[in-house]
Amino acid sequence: MTPNISDGQSGTPAAVDRRRTADATRQPRVGPPDEPPATDLLAAAARPGVDPCDVACAAMPAQVFGDLTPPEEGWLHGHVAGCGSCAVELDRFARTGAVVDRVHASAVALAVPPPFRRGRPAVYARLESPVGSLLVAASDVGLCEIDFAGDGIEGTMERFRRRLIARGFDPQPVPDVCGAGEAAAAEATMVDVAAQLRQYFAGRRDRFDLPLDFAGVSPFTRAVLEATAEVPFGRLDTYRAIAGRVGKPAATRAVGSALGRNPIPVVVPCHRIVRTGGALGGYTGGLRIKERLLALEGVTLV
Repeated sequence: MTPNISDGQSGTPAAVDRRRTADATRQPRVGPPDEPPATDLLAAAARPGVDPCDVACAAMPAQVFGDLTPPEEGWLHGHVAGCGSCAVELDRFARTGAVVDRVHASAVALAVPPPFRRGRPAVYARLESPVGSLLVAASDVGLCEIDFAGDGIEGTMERFRRRLIARGFDPQPVPDVCGAGEAAAAEATMVDVAAQLRQYFAGRRDRFDLPLDFAGVSPFTRAVLEATAEVPFGRLDTYRAIAGRVGKPAATRAVGSALGRNPIPVVVPCHRIVRTGGALGGYTGGLRIKERLLALEGVTLV
């Protein structure tokens, strides 16, 4: 369903050193300047005049993210097993990716609002579902946040409120809302959200017709979320395909990170996005919930 919703390869230092010692007639790239890079690593590495190490280094970000196909990943691991320099580079990429993930997690956990600013009201409530308790928030613009409560409702509630505040909202539990102005509009949206979520989980809805509020989300993340919202019920797509749709075909890892921060899972169906080789990839609510949502939509996983 379509909800209503108003970063050429560059050489690493090691690769540069290898090119400086290579045969003077070797060309650093094949084809005209505007020719897109080959997506099949085996074919790219087999091209005349191409240094396989350059191909390997260029593929390492996608490998760390897990977006290579099984044959591509097999070729890369085979190459790295026989090339110490590339093995060092791959290890650097892996460690860098882990650091980036930890930094992002810390930034989210430590985010606090300016003490002098009061954000727009966002009412929130707890809803029960077949995949567990959900925390749902809506503003006067539309649905703005969904989180999977799991077993630790208190810890999840605190994280949920902190994320809303970091995005510029003033979170208010539904029973505490007076029912006037922006809060009243948010309450009306919440009623529609709850009804449509229940219909979806009961198998009686395959499209959400809800306004969404992406306030506080970066332009890139918003573009990724809007592209993901176009993936139909019961269908799968890949991180690589979403990266292409937002005009950043080399940014598969960034797409994964953006979907890992999807503020409105289920309605913006990041559960329908998988790795190129068919593996599930990650999911903000955990792989068990991702599998259950796909099963609910009739998707059979091999």
